[in-house]
Amino acid sequence: MTVLGLGGSGHDWASCATDGTRLVAVDEERLMRSKYGLGADLLAGVSRQTCLGQLGLTAAEVEHVVACELVPRPFYHSFRRRVTVINHHLAHAYSAFGASGMSRAAVLVCDNSGSLTVGDKSGSSAREAETISSFLADERGIRLLDRVSGAHAVDAGSESAYYQPGETDNSLGHLYRTASLAIGLAYTGPKTRFPVSEDGKTMGLAPYGDQRFVDDLAELVTLLPGGGVSISASKVSHLLGRLAKDADFDTRAAIARAAQEVLETALVHCARALHERTGLTDLCIAGGVGLNSVANGRILKETPFERLFVVPAAGDNGISLGCAYYGLHELEGVPMAELPALENAYLGPEYPRSRAREAVAASGLPARTPEDLPGEVAALLAEGRIVGWWDGRSEFGPRALGHRSILAAPFPASVRDHLNDNVKFREGFRPYAPIVRAERSDEFFDLGQPSPYMLIVTKVTRPYAIPAAAHVDGTARHQTLEESQNPAVYRLLGEFERLTGCPVLLNTSFNVAGQPIVETPEEAVEAFAGMNLDHLVVGDQLVSKA
Repeated sequence: MTVLGLGGSGHDWASCATDGTRLVAVDEERLMRSKYGLGADLLAGVSRQTCLGQLGLTAAEVEHVVACELVPRPFYHSFRRRVTVINHHLAHAYSAFGASGMSRAAVLVCDNSGSLTVGDKSGSSAREAETISSFLADERGIRLLDRVSGAHAVDAGSESAYYQPGETDNSLGHLYRTASLAIGLAYTGPKTRFPVSEDGKTMGLAPYGDQRFVDDLAELVTLLPGGGVSISASKVSHLLGRLAKDADFDTRAAIARAAQEVLETALVHCARALHERTGLTDLCIAGGVGLNSVANGRILKETPFERLFVVPAAGDNGISLGCAYYGLHELEGVPMAELPALENAYLGPEYPRSRAREAVAASGLPARTPEDLPGEVAALLAEGRIVGWWDGRSEFGPRALGHRSILAAPFPASVRDHLNDNVKFREGFRPYAPIVRAERSDEFFDLGQPSPYMLIVTKVTRPYAIPAAAHVDGTARHQTLEESQNPAVYRLLGEFERLTGCPVLLNTSFNVAGQPIVETPEEAVEAFAGMNLDHLVVGDQLVSKA
């Protein structure tokens, strides 16, 4: 059995291929080197070709191709009659539950907008799009329980009325996107036809703001019985546009704070209603809003759900994973319990060790192969050095989780400013995520469950020990690591603790602002040469600056 899942919705194009056992998934942006996959040639589909190539398949050998309704036809045109098109939120739900390994769970999907529920795709009639969907998932499959939808009007002049963003009522994702755009946190680089809101930046800015606008924004969001919400997108746009006009840093931070608090309150409301309806203790989350790790933390703390799983590719790139799971279950008859759940997020293509060695050799940079690589790197980190780390298959999703990472000691506090100002060249208000062995997590973080994908924010209980890892409000979006997930970094953490007494490291993505995370060994070496990094690990090699 072979299934190809395709995802994206105007950006974040991605592909996932599976033979029922193996999963290969990668974003278009990683391969074409354009942020969010903007400007991608979907007919060529480099991510699609790469995933099939990793499984040794040609396009003709693929039995099923599954895409959601927001994926345009050029992405699957060459497959013609083998294509199954499914609902957008259903694909998100499959990505979360299929990846979780849970046997029975509630599923909450929340994003800007998904499939149309009323109207047509041409824009010629009144339209509504889904914004929040609740599901029940178990061995029988995934069933829709409830849905929130809202009037969906596209931006004037959009090239494709259905696939480009616009105003959507009753949408928490749209509310947050509007706030991000209003305060100037958007990607507008090459190949952008419309600004892509960078909501993670808004989440990072929010703790710097006061609460002066929270009540004003909250008045525009009505929480309805049963977990519904009512929001006028035009009123939100008008309010935030007025507040953000000529705004200074403090005002922009206050707008971010308002959007964050209103979002959190609404999501807790939705999750509580879903628990009341299902009585379940396990919750899976997907959709772009699922990347808001602060809100995820509040859901875990303030609702009766006891376990929370957020799929690492919660955005529309993860649609490809959900479509692959759907194809296995619905089209091939694979039982839900036998779907290949995620043991880690390392789903990208494999690169031969010989290729990594050739990339280093071609650079001319000094390199060697230490007998004790984790031990030597731990010593460098303990001395305050900054190390790029490239190893194995890339992570699927926006977080670097130890295969395409930049690593640093979590102290002193100035390390964060150095990384922002001199290494990543990004906004100074943005925090960095800590990584810790799973069994040591409770000593530093008030979470109480694994967090392997950096998608739940919680309080740092010992901020004085890891000052560069604690955000301004004393929280962190940390990663827990099991030895089986990444033996090399797991050992590195142990060696770093042996030298410093601290079992925590900073872990951020291997890229500079505005660029995709590095994918290939050649890109890792090239990035290292141009960045203010002290050392680079490429597989089993330790590279230094000349």
